[in-house]
Amino acid sequence: MKIKTFLNSLRTEKSERAQSMVEFLIAIPVLILLLSGVVEFGFALNYYLSVLDATRYGARLGSDASPFVDDYGSAKDNAFYDTIYDAVIWNLDPSLDPQYANIEVGRRIPVDPSADDVIVSVYSTCNGTITTVESSSKYGNASTALNPADLQAHLVSGSPKAGILVVEVRYNFHQVLQLPWFTAVVPDPMPLTAYSIMPLRSAEDPDCDDT
Repeated sequence: MKIKTFLNSLRTEKSERAQSMVEFLIAIPVLILLLSGVVEFGFALNYYLSVLDATRYGARLGSDASPFVDDYGSAKDNAFYDTIYDAVIWNLDPSLDPQYANIEVGRRIPVDPSADDVIVSVYSTCNGTITTVESSSKYGNASTALNPADLQAHLVSGSPKAGILVVEVRYNFHQVLQLPWFTAVVPDPMPLTAYSIMPLRSAEDPDCDDT
């Protein structure tokens, strides 16, 4: 009787081990999918934060300059836009910055002129109404994702006149792992859009009477 009980216990233990092994093998593909997804989206998030930082850098730099050659409403100053374009692109890829020539730099995020873009937009507000002063892009691959209506919706009624600078980046993130089960459901490249908004005093309309 004792021998029979012992043999039954062995069979039960083997059965439980086999069941655990089957469950583990079934769970492995799911765990791999989840882990690869977390890693890939981690890379994408890291790139997005870098792109966002680049827009902030460009917006801060441009907020102290003027988009006009002379006074408000005069000819467009291309140097204003080119300076912001370069600042954003060099921030993403420091190897392009002349001050780092022949110096080894850290991580680089090159901007593809055939697919990516940097957009700089200047707006002016008067009595709570926004007008577009100028909006242009570095490579002509994209236009601004924001329009005056989007910005105006965030203005407080009766807000004073102001100038607004918006710096945007459209970046195509190419998946790092390139796993077939991930590229089948997530676009590759993955479009990333980031923008920063800064006040721009030089874009204030002097003829606006907001009293």
